Amino acid sequence: MEVHVEVFTDRMEVSGGGKSPAILPAVPYPGKRILVGAFEPAVNCSRQALDEIGATGALKRMPAVQIHAMEMNEGGLSEVKERCLR
Repeated sequence: MEVHVEVFTDRMEVSGGGKSPAILPAVPYPGKRILVGAFEPAVNCSRQALDEIGATGALKRMPAVQIHAMEMNEGGLSEVKERCLR
């Protein structure tokens, strides 16, 4: 399964498996000048999104995930942003 994740400052929009939910994080993850300022809340939000579209499970293969930064990427991506989006 191929999954596309669009990361915004206040939500993640995921598409794959015929579903396209928008997931709101339990704890905000952006910093003042960086899209993912708190790594753990962003990971939890992405895991919740993958679970919601049925991309994960005991007998399922790991999905191919493409992550797109949709905000706060003026002037290109920093090394930290590139690492978070891998």
